[in-house]
Amino acid sequence: MTATRVTSARVSSIRIAAMLVLSTVGCTTFGHRKNSWRWPIASTVADSISSEQIAAGVRLHHLVRNATPLRVYVLDVDLNACISPRALKGAETAVGRTTTSDLMRAMPVTDAPIAAVNADFFIFAPPGVPTNALIIDGTVFSGPSDRPVLSFDQRGKPSIGVLKVAGTITTARGAVPFTTWNRPSANAVGIVDARWGSPLDSLSRPGAMQLIPVSKPGGTNRYRIASLPSAHNGLARGDTMILVGSARASLVAGDTVQIAVTMTPAMPFNAVGAYPVLVRDSAVVTTLDAAGAESFRGVNPRTVAGFADNGRRLLLVVIDGRQAGYSAGTTTRETALLMQALGAREAVNLDGGGSTVMVVRDAITGVQRVVNKPSDAVGERPVGDALAITGRCHH
Repeated sequence: MTATRVTSARVSSIRIAAMLVLSTVGCTTFGHRKNSWRWPIASTVADSISSEQIAAGVRLHHLVRNATPLRVYVLDVDLNACISPRALKGAETAVGRTTTSDLMRAMPVTDAPIAAVNADFFIFAPPGVPTNALIIDGTVFSGPSDRPVLSFDQRGKPSIGVLKVAGTITTARGAVPFTTWNRPSANAVGIVDARWGSPLDSLSRPGAMQLIPVSKPGGTNRYRIASLPSAHNGLARGDTMILVGSARASLVAGDTVQIAVTMTPAMPFNAVGAYPVLVRDSAVVTTLDAAGAESFRGVNPRTVAGFADNGRRLLLVVIDGRQAGYSAGTTTRETALLMQALGAREAVNLDGGGSTVMVVRDAITGVQRVVNKPSDAVGERPVGDALAITGRCHH
């Protein structure tokens, strides 16, 4: 694959914030050839910008700033093309860590993988469990927390917002709502299925009960409640689920119940967790400077997602950092300003630091390459999940 240089502009700048002051003066549109994409980005955003077409509807832009050095990679995805975003996990459950390269390498050839970036933050015990929702092709691996989620519907339309579980357990005596799904909590009623992949902790286990499927034609959402044996390890297996949380006075072992569960405001087809929201309605979020710890808000490598043109274009951005003389990284505010300059109407921060990575695949040879320079001394870090761009048409 040959990279095609689109343009290069030399400017003098110290920080992104200073560059953006000039960006209102005029914009340079890169790629004027027939059927090429128009990228209305101010030439003041970087000292040089090069681009390459890596697939139909997908371009990779490399931005370089010299003063206070910075290296930025922008995957510019036309969601109107035959493209589908897909969340990735290197295991059958929410547990486990895998490099983004290996996650993409394991994708079926029929998915036509094009590129991938690391996605949500993850915990270390159990290892690799995403801190927020992970939904892959409609299957919930981990449920939502109270933080934002980057989600896509079945047609690939993106959205950023907080998801809520809306579930109901219906018994002969009435209905019991529940609000967690593969995110066990001692303080809320919820369900855990086999995709969670981890035994209940000591706080969630007391009072937990099994939900055993009832074998009746057309009754796949009917379950019988059974006590959880003391010897049970609290791990949901097969089609049996575990009921956890408080306020279950109206649920009795031996009852046959019906379970309905979805998420609001809509059930995503693919989703990964994110934090914090950087840009909303083309404006930098006013509470951004109070989001997270000071070290988190400071200068770091970043992975970011945003969308522009009323959701028709997805921007996946990685910013190298922690590498003196090569790339410093950005603060959360600088990251928001950059996404704003790139034309993002909405943008959200994904996991960064040593997890930051972007992988692309050569459409002809099938060879993968990491386009950025991860900051960990050992190179690419195993992560909890990733977000891929595939060449499959929308479902």
